[in-house]
Amino acid sequence: MQKNAEITFSKEFINTFKDFLVDYFGYKTYMDMIVVPFLHKKTLMYLPVLSYTDRKHNEVEDLLELAKDNDYQIRTLNFEYQDFKKHDPVTMRLDIENKTAEEIMKTFSTNTRKALKKGLKANFEFCAGNKARHIETFYKMYSTALHNHGTPHYGKDFFYALRDALGDRLKFNCFYVGDEVAGSSCVMYDEEFTMAQWLGINPKFRNSGVGYLIYYREIEESIARGKKILDFGRSGFETGTYEFKRRFRAKPVKIDIYQPKNEDLYSKYSLASDIWKKLPKPIVDFLGPKLTKYLKDL
Repeated sequence: MQKNAEITFSKEFINTFKDFLVDYFGYKTYMDMIVVPFLHKKTLMYLPVLSYTDRKHNEVEDLLELAKDNDYQIRTLNFEYQDFKKHDPVTMRLDIENKTAEEIMKTFSTNTRKALKKGLKANFEFCAGNKARHIETFYKMYSTALHNHGTPHYGKDFFYALRDALGDRLKFNCFYVGDEVAGSSCVMYDEEFTMAQWLGINPKFRNSGVGYLIYYREIEESIARGKKILDFGRSGFETGTYEFKRRFRAKPVKIDIYQPKNEDLYSKYSLASDIWKKLPKPIVDFLGPKLTKYLKDL
């Protein structure tokens, strides 16, 4: 594993994100942990929403001591883990330091390059930023994508509040065909790496190459910003999203999830996910943002 891949979130970013969650959701805190309530049960988390934190897998002794005798969840990156198994939670990372986007593209498979070139030739109108129009455009794609995935989504005001907290460290990428949105993504920038946190694609344009274009444009942007790593976000090992991200030569890093009882999250929530997909969109738009405050696994 190259040294650059051992980058985690900075402590400053984590503190800012923690303050945002406390302000937005009204969470209480217990020392370094956030208290996530659900009915009669409370879970100590470090932290919700983000797939991992500023800690590595061998840097959690103090948190485990703090959380003992409670329900808890702590997420870290484990750079030493190599014995990957299906559904292991991983984050997919691409080392971009001292490379050009063209050099990286040359490492892609023939089929991936063809799909990307299809997106480049489609002449999508592209705009990026964190103004209201960017958030509104992104949210249409994001909320629909998560419904199709069977996952509750955050409310629109979540992203406005996150923009206010992170400033120019939060950006929304939007791709259009005329007045129609083809795809969008939301990315966060820390000191040394980019996290591609959320992405949505209009099913009408699924075969247009826009999904490849979204990630490629972020490779270009992250290189321009001097980042060392582009993180494509969390996936289950050998799942569909994992395989798609692997086409960009992104490599998996294990996400260790510390909790009293080990669980296969992808299997645990499969039934609930199937049910959520079948609910009408207006219902999930109403219930999803209300539920997200209480769910530790999203």
